[in-house]
Amino acid sequence: MRNTALFALFFVCSTACYSASAGGDTHKDIDEWFTFIWENDFIADDDSGYTNGLGFIWGQQSFDQSRFAVYQPVFNLLPQFNRPKRRYGVSYRMAQTMFTPDDIEEPQLIEDDRPYAGMLVGSLHLQSFNDTQSWHYSGALAIVGPASGAEPVQKFIHEIIGVNQPEGWSNQLHNELAFMVSGELLQRLNNGSLGKREFDWILLTGADLGTLHSELGAGIGFRYGSALSHSFPGASLIPGRTLNPLASALRNQWHVYINLYCRYVFNDLAIEGNTFKNSHGVTLTHPQALISMGWVYNTTNWGMTLSVQESTRTFEERRENTLFGTFAITFRY
Repeated sequence: MRNTALFALFFVCSTACYSASAGGDTHKDIDEWFTFIWENDFIADDDSGYTNGLGFIWGQQSFDQSRFAVYQPVFNLLPQFNRPKRRYGVSYRMAQTMFTPDDIEEPQLIEDDRPYAGMLVGSLHLQSFNDTQSWHYSGALAIVGPASGAEPVQKFIHEIIGVNQPEGWSNQLHNELAFMVSGELLQRLNNGSLGKREFDWILLTGADLGTLHSELGAGIGFRYGSALSHSFPGASLIPGRTLNPLASALRNQWHVYINLYCRYVFNDLAIEGNTFKNSHGVTLTHPQALISMGWVYNTTNWGMTLSVQESTRTFEERRENTLFGTFAITFRY
């Protein structure tokens, strides 16, 4: 109930902010959307590592930068945000994520496995894009620890589906406020036709900085499907997790994709433990590689993403499950 109230409050505040900045009216040059995201490791039949995530996004996009007047001072500071013939997107995301060790039936602290960690994250996302280039910046604040509500949510879900209850949440990270700022550049390198469909290659580069997580990374993505230039702004390492602007009102636009990404992780609170308090943690593996693949479908008002991701080991003490699936559904109005 507490988490539901937080989600509701978040979207009420977001809507109020948008109405104030847009003068309380909505024109045809504004596209708006809601996205629901569910991530879970059910595909691996294993509760270890990143085990579950729920998120909601509300966003808008427009060719007219003045539609986001409240963010104009920020736009002026960001690279590539004042170029002609670009479209702009702003979205707000609220998500709850949880991480657990491998043996969730063990009530005692497991010294050589990652800590129990729950997070309630609110973030703001800004995007400037055209058909070949997308700049994406975001800022996030997270409540880590019991206040995130992860423990009762996981126990409730496990009770509903009739599986083993997690017994070690008494060892979870302590309450703490964490932050992260991020930047991402996507560049279409090449595109063409393959049979009756299109393909393109995308360069993926990104950076995070904060107490929540810090990294530098780069990779390459391949997409195959229809109308790829129109769906390009929604491309990402995990499409649907951040912005999914559905850039054009196409019917039956679809594509499949595969991304390969390498990163150097400087810090990760969910692995190393609390930043400002003494808590359990394990030894972070700094160089990591990821692979994600999936299917994306867009119609006039709806969009859907199904994907899976797996990475190399994230900490030194033992191997863990890093495979999880993502389901995202978007309604545009």
